[in-house]
Amino acid sequence: MRQILIYLSVTFAAIQFFTLSGVVAQTKTSVLLGDFKEDWQNDWVERKLAVKPTKYQVKTEDDSNRVLKATSIDAASGLWRLLDIRPGQTGKLRWRWKIDQPLSKDTAEDTKGGDDYVARVYVVFGPHFVSWKTRAICYVWAANKEVGASYKNPYAAHVRTIVIQSGKENRNEWIREERNFVADYRKAFNKHPEMVSAVAVMVDTDNTNQVADAWFDDISIEVSDPATDAAKRKNRIKL
Repeated sequence: MRQILIYLSVTFAAIQFFTLSGVVAQTKTSVLLGDFKEDWQNDWVERKLAVKPTKYQVKTEDDSNRVLKATSIDAASGLWRLLDIRPGQTGKLRWRWKIDQPLSKDTAEDTKGGDDYVARVYVVFGPHFVSWKTRAICYVWAANKEVGASYKNPYAAHVRTIVIQSGKENRNEWIREERNFVADYRKAFNKHPEMVSAVAVMVDTDNTNQVADAWFDDISIEVSDPATDAAKRKNRIKL
């Protein structure tokens, strides 16, 4: 399955056809997903592959809170929030997610034949144009990989997979996550990210022909200001 390569190329090729009213200006903190107003889908682009798409729908929990539910039955597609953010020395992504069941334990997730996950959250880096070298960090809820494991995507060496949750220990529970994606990027690619161009969520099982349900909520991104960071470094040098 070449979903990563297709996403990172076709998505950017298609951007010119969308009115990016949802592009987030560089601010300290931006909420990307969570309020689910009537026009929330104007800010999120669904990218479908040449297979059955994952079903994304808003559901209400606890009689009031609205969340995004994703169901994949031998399917694959993702929702993308297109951005144009220049991160400073720190950049944090926060979100909540929940799963019903993990994929089967024998899923070979680091191989081309098993490149499926019950839940993924991407941070995509690079300009808005077609490029086979666009880098991304992919945070996943794995079936069997150890939490903290990090490895290259089997289809795209420029996509780094990081396991945040694994197995069924926390299934049916909302888990709140926070990642310093700037630090993760530096560790993965040995350089500082120049631009965050998208955040995406995905549930896919088309490669292993499984069924998966996942929920996402409260996705936000926070970055420090590059100019402020530079000024602080300059002041430290003077001292």
